[in-house]
Amino acid sequence: NGVSVLMCDNPMCLAKKIKSISHFVSRDAMNIDGMSEATIEKFIAHGILHELADIFRLENHKDTIVNMEGFGEKSYEKLVNAANKAKHTTVAKFIYSLGVPNIGLSNAKMICRSFDNDIERIRNATAEELVEIDGVGEVIAESFVSFFNEKAVNDIVDELLEIIEFENEEIKISGIYED
Repeated sequence: NGVSVLMCDNPMCLAKKIKSISHFVSRDAMNIDGMSEATIEKFIAHGILHELADIFRLENHKDTIVNMEGFGEKSYEKLVNAANKAKHTTVAKFIYSLGVPNIGLSNAKMICRSFDNDIERIRNATAEELVEIDGVGEVIAESFVSFFNEKAVNDIVDELLEIIEFENEEIKISGIYED
């Protein structure tokens, strides 16, 4: 289409790290209110954030955060409460929050529903299983499988799964709600 996209292939790229964390905490993902991109940048610069799971360990850095410019006791408490609240989420929001290429929230919901919200089945899904889902084509399936074939991704997911608890998502079928 004549459209160019620039992508950094450096896995240690700071800009990619910031964008990844920013996506993870966004409203449609883990919904951690108060964790702006500027806050993420400050936390990385102060050594508070190295990986996604560190978002749920902010209590370990109370003194540093409270004394940071633009923060105080109240904003620290709000941020910690938002992070603690985010520990309880749906499988679909969790999958979406990971930033799988070509996977939006609606695709994540479809995939999770098709695998009965079983996180292990989802992350080990094959391209063949995924393309059987209505609305999931080969490009999406290949992106999904490639993403979860990365050891680094699975290490991150394993660490997050020790922290996060999944809620049942109500599915609306013909006007009736089911768990």
